[in-house]
Amino acid sequence: IDRRRKLPVTSLMYALGLDGEQILSTFYKKITYKRTKDGWRVPFDANRFRGYSTVNDLIDADTGKVVLEAGKKLTVRQARQLQEKGLKALRMSDEELVGNYLAEDLVNPKTGEIYAEAGEEITEKSLKVLNEQGYKDLPLLDI
Repeated sequence: IDRRRKLPVTSLMYALGLDGEQILSTFYKKITYKRTKDGWRVPFDANRFRGYSTVNDLIDADTGKVVLEAGKKLTVRQARQLQEKGLKALRMSDEELVGNYLAEDLVNPKTGEIYAEAGEEITEKSLKVLNEQGYKDLPLLDI
């Protein structure tokens, strides 16, 4: 606050009464990944995926067809064309979720046990726990 010492803005926001989830929702959009029998369904937004380099094939969640092969980059033009053709959602694997960040705390409503906190990075271990607990929807940050 003064010129001699730097203070993280999050400290100020905490002092104003905001919690971690509220701070994250102020600065980032939330995207809900839905569990399906063969992976995770992610809404397709051309603006979000432009310039996206693929590690695995990009697969249309509705038809199961490969939209973009692995190792290629999705250009702005290609992303816009896919959206115009009616691409609504992509199918992602568990491996592609690793490295993303949670938008909300994931808590067991019966016991109150916290499985993961908002802003926490998803690891293979935490994803395994969430799958074992039967989470069908994962709210992730669009970072």
